[in-house]
Amino acid sequence: MWQVIFWVCACVIVYVYAAYPIIVRTLARFFGTAIAREPIRPTATIVIAAYNEEHGIRAKLQNVAALDYPPGLVDVIVTSDASSDGTDSIVSAYDPGRVRLVRVEGRRGKTACQNIAVECATGDIVVFTDATTRIDSRALIALVENFADTSVGCAAGSLVYEAKGHNPTAHGGAAYWSYELELRRAESALGSLVGVSGCLYAVRRSAYRPIAPELISDFVIAMRLRESDLRTVLEPAAVCFEETLDRTGQELAMRVRVAVRSINALVAERRLLNPFRFGCFAWQLWSHKVLRYSSPFFWLLALAASLALAASPLYLSMLIMQLLVIAAGIAGYLMHTSSRRLGFLTKAYYFLLTNVASFLATVRYLKGERIVTWKPIR
Repeated sequence: MWQVIFWVCACVIVYVYAAYPIIVRTLARFFGTAIAREPIRPTATIVIAAYNEEHGIRAKLQNVAALDYPPGLVDVIVTSDASSDGTDSIVSAYDPGRVRLVRVEGRRGKTACQNIAVECATGDIVVFTDATTRIDSRALIALVENFADTSVGCAAGSLVYEAKGHNPTAHGGAAYWSYELELRRAESALGSLVGVSGCLYAVRRSAYRPIAPELISDFVIAMRLRESDLRTVLEPAAVCFEETLDRTGQELAMRVRVAVRSINALVAERRLLNPFRFGCFAWQLWSHKVLRYSSPFFWLLALAASLALAASPLYLSMLIMQLLVIAAGIAGYLMHTSSRRLGFLTKAYYFLLTNVASFLATVRYLKGERIVTWKPIR
């Protein structure tokens, strides 16, 4: 029994992190569907959901104003989630002809703010972006040209994380995102993304449907559009930038928050996991989301099985290999304030951190925790 448990768990972990990305890239190469992009310029409304962003909201509005897009075709809505600092006054004083402030009382969360903003939007395309995200000047043009293809319901920007110094947390986050971005490129080419980065993405206003406030909008939007037979695609030329977090506690808290909300969304939208109805998309959801969030539990079972079978040289070596990865991750954590490049220790540390986050998020979800609101952590 222990042998079966070990090999099932080991195969799942290898599949999630190595085999699945290879399979997706291979299928995309042979069966991918191209996007019929054209140089269209539809009207667009840029939506920024903000809570207590007085330190960065002016720079964000200046960044949006500098986008290379016909000024008469774009406007901006800032939905303030009951901000208690100077966010509202800064937004209200900034070019009232192009920027509207919509204040939402009662701290209802990012998803609720986005729902309200879409009700107020006039653009054919609604572009969602975070207050901390810096957008490349050509990004909006690159995004909207995907909507010339009538099968496209959402176009996601290509996020680039900028690491500060040689901090292992920052570099681990950047390395993890590079891996994730390559996987998303393949999923987009194959058919549709299973989720987007909330930093920058655009949606057809006519296809948007309100999302429950407790669900994570940048994940659910891809599922809802797939249910409407529309694709969610990645636009590599729509580049945006975020600074990585450089503290373990902040990164872990962010990962746990995202994971709790994503698990909640998977449960709420579980009908999309049915491969008989949603085919390839359901397979991607299982592989990219469900099994990845489950990976710490498979890893714990693999550890227990290899320990129980340690009398065998094969399983003893497997146990030692797993313990070495854990030890390397802990060493990376203990050296997380170091300014030196830690190489493998950085990757082991961040792999361990993401698995700890998934474990904690699952436990917190099962205990009934649901996360709706957010606080700026940068």
